Amino acid sequence: MEAFLSGFSIVLQFQYLAYMFAGVSLGLLFGFLPGLTGAMAIALMLPFSFGMPPLTALVFMLSIYTGGLFGGAVTAILIKTPGAPSNIMTTLDGYPMHRKGQSERALGLALMSSVIGGIVGCLFLLVLCKPLAAIALKFSSAEMFMVMIFGLSVVGSLANNPFKAIFSGLCGVLLGTVGVSVSGVPRGTLNSMYLLDGVPLTPALIGLVALPEVFALAANPVIMAKQIDPQTQRTGSFQKLWGGCAETFRHLLQALVCSVAGVIVGIMPAAGASIAGLITYNQSKQWSKKREQYGTGIPEGIVSCETANNAAEGGALATMFVLGIPGSGTTAMLLGALIVQGWSPGPKLFIDHQDVIYTAIFSLFCQQFVMLIVGGILCVLGAKLLKLPLNYLAPCILVMTVVGSFANRNALFDCTLLLGAGCVGWVMKKQDFPVMPLLLGLMLGSLADENLIRIYQLYDSFWEIFTKPIPVVLGLISLLCIALPPVTRLIR
Repeated sequence: MEAFLSGFSIVLQFQYLAYMFAGVSLGLLFGFLPGLTGAMAIALMLPFSFGMPPLTALVFMLSIYTGGLFGGAVTAILIKTPGAPSNIMTTLDGYPMHRKGQSERALGLALMSSVIGGIVGCLFLLVLCKPLAAIALKFSSAEMFMVMIFGLSVVGSLANNPFKAIFSGLCGVLLGTVGVSVSGVPRGTLNSMYLLDGVPLTPALIGLVALPEVFALAANPVIMAKQIDPQTQRTGSFQKLWGGCAETFRHLLQALVCSVAGVIVGIMPAAGASIAGLITYNQSKQWSKKREQYGTGIPEGIVSCETANNAAEGGALATMFVLGIPGSGTTAMLLGALIVQGWSPGPKLFIDHQDVIYTAIFSLFCQQFVMLIVGGILCVLGAKLLKLPLNYLAPCILVMTVVGSFANRNALFDCTLLLGAGCVGWVMKKQDFPVMPLLLGLMLGSLADENLIRIYQLYDSFWEIFTKPIPVVLGLISLLCIALPPVTRLIR
């Protein structure tokens, strides 16, 4: 708490406030435009964070992260097109309210619900990180290896096709082992000096996440023009917007319960905000006396999913900081930003950089209020921003990706890798292979490999790790996560 409070005077300096406003605005804009996400914004800004001081880079990236969570709700309400996957459930009640002429009310409910969920997520992040880190410090190579297996198994269980997700994750682990191993043996480098340190994260992440979406925008340059509703033109009242914000407090108990549920879902590796919003919306509908009205345009539907998907990212940040396992696609980008800074996410992060981490957590509280201001402006001007010509936007993003990849190491090899990763991501998107497991495997592959080698050095056999209770429990949970979804589908 002392380290957290000491960040008050630091974060409220002008330079950090400027980065927070810039980051939140950028995240809101990318989350707002369908096809673009906060994860893509972080990926594009990743090369530019390399030259920043660690605290400045972390505050800026977290601000983009905060803004990206809410931006997609605006288009979900106005044109029934969620700007991000986490806002899918918002369309069910947000768009019907917009069709009834209650656009500002729906936007106000979504905005204030996002702020409440974000604050609850920050509180849990502040409370949970230190105990989780203390527990995680007791983890040896056996426990850490099984934690990674658990993370990948959760990804597989949450995808539409778990076999495709697991295959994607294993391919990512294989790519993560490229480079010189801890035993000094080069593997998978194809005799290229640029791969001796492993597959560079920045061009790989940008290529897999950003380029497929750019290709999709290029294929449909007028995707937005056909969906803008005439009703959107009549939005623009701050008074009605703040009225919707105030109405959220009439459902404060529901907002808090859904926020806590979102944090719990977010702690699960790779579950993320999308799953949190889906689960809490369905549970709220089952428990509500108005369950028949869900989907027709009621405030409870917006509050349930928007509080949960924002709170979930607090739990996802906890697992990222403490275990080094991102809980969502956006936190995967943040993990890349930490690695670019030369940090190693995990329990030791709180020993080596405790002051920076807690100052960054305090900035998350400030970012919620920044989002309230900037998000309010975006809600009112949403209809006009929807008219941005995407046929100009796509090539601009493409140029930024190439420049950003080259700036990472000043090597044309990284630009080639960027285009190659973009083609792989595009094929995966077309064939419905999830990219998130591949990203996890790519970033965790080297660490998994390192711990596996240590297991064989410390034990006579790999199976000896299951004489300890934690690996056994994690192994059973991993098997359950893999087996439960297909069994549930078969029963249904």
